[in-house]
Amino acid sequence: MEEEAARMGIQVHYEVLEAAGLKLKGGVCRVKGAYHLYIDRRRSPEEKIEEIQACLAQPLPKDPPENRE
Repeated sequence: MEEEAARMGIQVHYEVLEAAGLKLKGGVCRVKGAYHLYIDRRRSPEEKIEEIQACLAQPLPKDPPENRE
């Protein structure tokens, strides 16, 4: 699954997703044109696979529309 994500230009990161005692939800984001998928490394292997599969099944986020006045 990680190889498929890499072919789509998505870098997969496994981190402890917690800050100030709050458990954070992972997901995909775009930083400087590169896509990153963050998954909590404490998840089971099955949950990690499900997260990657869910990401690959959805369209990647685009840049937000410019503010029009």
